[in-house]
Amino acid sequence: RLRRWREWAGARPAALPCAILTFVNTPYKRGFYCGDDSIRYPYRPDTITHGLMAGVIITATVILVRLGTLKTPLLPAGVGREAYLVYTDRLYSRSDFNNYLAALYKVVGTFLFGAAVSQSLTDLAKYMTGRLRPNFLAVCDPDWSRVNCSAYVQVEVCRGSSANVTESRLSFYSGHSSFGMYCMVFLALYVQARLCWKWARLLRPTVQFFLVAFALYVGYTRVSDHKHHWSDVLVGLLQGALVASLTVRYISDFFKARPPQHCPEEEDLERKPSLSLTLRVHGPGRPLT
Repeated sequence: RLRRWREWAGARPAALPCAILTFVNTPYKRGFYCGDDSIRYPYRPDTITHGLMAGVIITATVILVRLGTLKTPLLPAGVGREAYLVYTDRLYSRSDFNNYLAALYKVVGTFLFGAAVSQSLTDLAKYMTGRLRPNFLAVCDPDWSRVNCSAYVQVEVCRGSSANVTESRLSFYSGHSSFGMYCMVFLALYVQARLCWKWARLLRPTVQFFLVAFALYVGYTRVSDHKHHWSDVLVGLLQGALVASLTVRYISDFFKARPPQHCPEEEDLERKPSLSLTLRVHGPGRPLT
């Protein structure tokens, strides 16, 4: 149990930068030019809200992990896919609790660690660069009587809500895009590793297509909602895909080599008793017995 909590606590340090930047630090206050058309877009509500994206991700995760643990006619009675890998010693854990739960715990723990890394990298870029969102002027609502448009404006002239103005300084890069792509690529790779049924040859790429398509759709809405520049979304998508790929490649055991499956036929052959034959020669001209 102590080992299990040590593994679980390993994901917490990866989330520290995200927590510190969100609750303690303030973003870099970048100025602007009055004639900058890239920050003059109107304010629009989110097409994909945080709650909606969380609902889609959680639902997809539950369904796909459940599919990965369903039993098939080719497996022993009552044994699912994830449990079957444990059953055949091809997926195992040294934890001191049920191996099947340990295997599922490894999937969730790996996912959370990668998510913390992805979000920490995103927040680090957001707070250090302070790039203005396309709707910055609409949110800022500057007091134009105090603005000298002949120079670079760095003085505090915003009359909008301080929380909204702070949020409008966090354009680079898109957190929706990076987190959405991380989750969907991670799930797509999980599907590749776990849905290995013969009848799922078309189901698997179809599910993977819709997962990645949803992540791309989220990124597109961030541009159309005037929340991010296209470059913010592009970098977010690439970062999410990269972190998911590295997490699966170097931390998870989805694609690691397994011991060969146990073959009972070979054991039966080895355990069969051998028949000894004795050859005796009684002399010249005598028959063999």
